[in-house]
Amino acid sequence: MKGYFKMTLLMLLVTLQNVVAQEKNSLQTKEKSEIITSIKTHLAESYIDLDLSKKMITELDKNLKSNAYDKVTNPTEFSKKLTEDLQSVSKDLHLKVRFEPERIAQEKHVVSEEMKLEAEKKMAMQMAEINYGFTEVKILDGNIGYLNLRLFADTKYAEETATATMNFLSNTNAIIIDLRTNGGGVPSMMQLLSSYFFDETPVLLSDFYERKTDTKTQLYSFANVAGKRSTNKPIYILTSKQTFSAAEAFTYTLKHLGKATIVGEITQGGANRTKRINLNDKFTISVPYIKSIHPITKTNWEGKGVQPNIKTNENEAFVYAYIEAINKTVKSNKNDFLNKIGYAFLKEKSLDNAIIVFQENAKLFPDNSNTWDSLGEAYFINGDKENALKSYQKALALDPNSESAKAMIQKLETIK
Repeated sequence: MKGYFKMTLLMLLVTLQNVVAQEKNSLQTKEKSEIITSIKTHLAESYIDLDLSKKMITELDKNLKSNAYDKVTNPTEFSKKLTEDLQSVSKDLHLKVRFEPERIAQEKHVVSEEMKLEAEKKMAMQMAEINYGFTEVKILDGNIGYLNLRLFADTKYAEETATATMNFLSNTNAIIIDLRTNGGGVPSMMQLLSSYFFDETPVLLSDFYERKTDTKTQLYSFANVAGKRSTNKPIYILTSKQTFSAAEAFTYTLKHLGKATIVGEITQGGANRTKRINLNDKFTISVPYIKSIHPITKTNWEGKGVQPNIKTNENEAFVYAYIEAINKTVKSNKNDFLNKIGYAFLKEKSLDNAIIVFQENAKLFPDNSNTWDSLGEAYFINGDKENALKSYQKALALDPNSESAKAMIQKLETIK
């Protein structure tokens, strides 16, 4: 019985602590109003698009007047609601309100030089643990380079790794850069990697305009890079709906400067540079304040995303880029080479990719019996008997002496 009362008392104490914690963090009307006022001030001062800032301010005023925030007392939920309201008007995914009192408190502490060096060292170690975003680099059959890049890390940490990667890929016939899971990073890495695809004469990569100061800065490719450049080879960039920010900048820049073919999905659409501002001692806002302007298009991808040259779903982007690279670089026996790649995918049990390769091969070489035979085999392994039969019949029509096609047609007709 005593144990029961102890347990009940403990549960009551925990509940009471939770209630106290919730009350401590619970937002009052006055504080919410002050936060919104601060947001409106920073939007009016700094947000890159003055017209949109006015529309967002109008939206916040409308919501305040209609008491839309009255029932939202949880700080995290309040920050989410504000973010949703701002993004519903601006469509700007960089624009976010956050509840982060711990971060703000840490910023207020006096930081010694020793502490700064320690933080810098810790950051460098964290970056090194993920290899600065350079997840995978390899040479594919056909001497096609492949780079899976998950992050555009600061070059003060990652320059050596980036340089080594670009030099490793320098003797390939084409390069595929996979940004399907890259959520962005910093401009310095975008600038460094882009520089390897231009010659020594600096090329204007982007203008940057800040409305608050009415100033423009420019970003150029480097006149000097370590190692060999890749100026005249086909470059393919893979994208998805997750590709964002600096990854989009790299993609958009190379596409519109005629240096890369984009394969995959339309990207998220975040073009403008942001700064984090403390609204009070609990809330921050990330305000896009610098606009990217491409030298050719005179605009950017904000709210629209980067449009691929070859539009396909993210799962098929790699194989289509690989096929394009082979088509551009392999000069002889292309039919046999594509067939070889198709069977390599079959061996890996990557049936969808194998079928795509064999289908493309059949389009390129429609009068080749072996091409249709291979496509039939892939369909058969995948359980698609109808298309397998059609493919084998096509192979036999092109080569009436094909014993393998005859045997498979007989087998499939028996199964039917």
